[in-house]
Amino acid sequence: FFLTGAVAPPRRVAKVPTIRLASTKQPPELSIGTDLTWHLFLSHIWSTGQDAVGNIKSELQLLLPDIKIFLDVDDLKDIGALEDYIQRSQVILFFLSRGYFRSQNCLREIRSSLEQSKPIVLVQEADPDKGGGTLQALRGECPDDLQ
Repeated sequence: FFLTGAVAPPRRVAKVPTIRLASTKQPPELSIGTDLTWHLFLSHIWSTGQDAVGNIKSELQLLLPDIKIFLDVDDLKDIGALEDYIQRSQVILFFLSRGYFRSQNCLREIRSSLEQSKPIVLVQEADPDKGGGTLQALRGECPDDLQ
């Protein structure tokens, strides 16, 4: 009986890029308030923002593996509790795309974020083929009381 085989060099494992502190070369330790569940809440309108915020969540989780991000398709249990989800989030990201300011639920998220003085990040979809528009056009959809 014969045993044959080949020795292959070990494959290089692709390095997953992560954010690291320049001072320590280690990933940052993400802190979160005691009454909070998520570091980031992703606010968007499904029709023109769902794919993009899904990508944002995936990329952030690759770069910051310990980050906790609220995304409706993963975490929403009760649409009536939007204000509670905002309260339990540290930072709110508004993904501005066509129709965002016409969504009653998005407006609830905006108003709740402002009432609670949450830190806000604005991200604009600029590509019209993906539901985007100019800031001027998107602002034109925004209710007067929020401008």
